[in-house]
Amino acid sequence: MEMTTQPLTATAQPERTLSIWGRSVAMFARPTQAWAGLERKGQWWFPLVLSVLVSLIGTGLTYQRALVPTQIAQMERMVESGQIPPAALDGIDEQLISPVRVGITLASIVVALPVMNLLFALLPWLAAGFMLGRKFRYRDAFMVTVWSGLVSLPAQILTSMLAWTNESMTNLHIGFGVLLPVEDPPSKLMVGLGTFLDQGVGPFALWSLVVLALGTAALSGAPRRSVILVLGGMWLVVLAIISVLAAVLAPGA
Repeated sequence: MEMTTQPLTATAQPERTLSIWGRSVAMFARPTQAWAGLERKGQWWFPLVLSVLVSLIGTGLTYQRALVPTQIAQMERMVESGQIPPAALDGIDEQLISPVRVGITLASIVVALPVMNLLFALLPWLAAGFMLGRKFRYRDAFMVTVWSGLVSLPAQILTSMLAWTNESMTNLHIGFGVLLPVEDPPSKLMVGLGTFLDQGVGPFALWSLVVLALGTAALSGAPRRSVILVLGGMWLVVLAIISVLAAVLAPGA
């Protein structure tokens, strides 16, 4: 009797999945290795909830100390320029610090942040899934977006600290916008340039963009260099639009 032996094949080992805390630490310490198992176990709720909590705490701490004085100063300038009648300032202090107004402000953060993440996830989805032709689901793009958003939390905390220290929301720069001349109030041009330099090409913004690109490349299989170039180009276009809108909507000097 002949006995045939079949060659033994190595059993593929499943890719390890990081824990919530392990992935959170890896986003800062080892961003190239922070995406293992994310497509199977996204746990997107954790970074999203954490981002909302940080924003709520920062807004709550700086609301009366910085946000309200800034809003009142803007309205006073609008009265001086004739944009609104002086009667609009009557009782404005009580209106802005009323529990209803505070509640609306905080509730808007709870709604706005998830919506912003949903919209921002379109960038990596379009970059990898369409422009680079990779199989990259919008679900994966959303998970990469919310997890990479963790590295932007230090920028949010620093902004809140500066607002608390300066008792104002104007002229707050956490990037290269600090190189701009200080204007009080800032002109529309300075608002637009500050937005571009702080939110788009500042150290914190570039760090967040690189981590987002690393996650997109890891889940889509696209080359990192290609993802960084395509995603960076798309971000510059979006940033230019945001900066122009910020300048147009700003009260200005």
